[in-house]
Amino acid sequence: MRSHPHRLLCVVALVVTMLTASWAVDSGPIASVDNIPPAPVTELRALNTGTDVLVTWTQSIDDAVSFSPFGGSYVPRGGVNGYRVYRTQQGEDTAELIGIAAPGQDQFTDAEAVTGSTYIYSVKAFDLDNETDPEIVPGSASDLARVIALGTAPPDVVVVTKVQSQMTFDAVIDVADEAAVEVFVTDFVTLLANLLGIDPSRISVTGVAQGSVIVDFEILDVEGAADEPTAETALAELLTIVADDTADEFATIGPVLEIVDNTTTDAVIIPLPVDANGNIIVGWFTRSGTQVDFDDFFAFADNFGRTDADPAFDGSFDVVPNGAVDFDDFFAFADAFGSQGGVFDLDGDGTVDVDDFFAFANVFGTGVQ
Repeated sequence: MRSHPHRLLCVVALVVTMLTASWAVDSGPIASVDNIPPAPVTELRALNTGTDVLVTWTQSIDDAVSFSPFGGSYVPRGGVNGYRVYRTQQGEDTAELIGIAAPGQDQFTDAEAVTGSTYIYSVKAFDLDNETDPEIVPGSASDLARVIALGTAPPDVVVVTKVQSQMTFDAVIDVADEAAVEVFVTDFVTLLANLLGIDPSRISVTGVAQGSVIVDFEILDVEGAADEPTAETALAELLTIVADDTADEFATIGPVLEIVDNTTTDAVIIPLPVDANGNIIVGWFTRSGTQVDFDDFFAFADNFGRTDADPAFDGSFDVVPNGAVDFDDFFAFADAFGSQGGVFDLDGDGTVDVDDFFAFANVFGTGVQ
């Protein structure tokens, strides 16, 4: 049989041409993904201008593009596409995106804030693929600086830690079967409580999902459980137990594939006290007794004259927010002062009121003749 080298070469050339054409058609630009988020903003503050809220911050250190050599050329490194400004209103869990500031900007005016409301602000630097939360310690001065109360006394803020975790088990359960889920949750809570030496009521399962079996839960701290470990200690013990795979404590449920510590710490605004008509009670600084009384007056007097430049300044006494405990706050406090009867009813009209307060103030500090 005779060979035909020229025909073979033509066939090979044709195949190569077709493959090359195919590659040329199918291939396209491949988008790169920026896996490096920008640095966070710092010195975040919310200020009451009298007509709106001015949110200020120090720009991300990445808010200036630099260049690095790569493959014989220079490519941009870092950079910020802008800043997203979020606002959370007291009593709500979800932050609302209220605006975007351009790169190079360090402030944003919130003209939609409503008098009588309390807000927490956040500013997040972002680039093409990432967004960065500010690094703020809950309850710190930096945290409180982004909280603002419009037309009311500064709110009480407490730091709340939720000890939460997620465990994934190599098991199968139909999450649509409520009875099966209830049995699983009961077995899980009982096993976990016995393992950690805590009351089952301290374990709150917040979700069960498929994907093997994924369980989200919270360990609670409760009063009167002095003989039991704290929630944080209990979770730390659980993490240690799971990491030590010499024993399978969860054999009745299924092997543990993963455990994640989802503990969060946040500053939570405590609603201001209100009277029977829903009006905010101003000046009840001590929260003792049932009304604004002389204990609150003396607490106020101790702080009178201080400004926000004073390290000992306590914003809760700045009843009319202006950065100082002054006469504006004094008169607001005097208006709220009042309780029924008692030894402080100096004018004998049956009510401890502002008249008694001024009568008391006139003789305050004088000695016995």
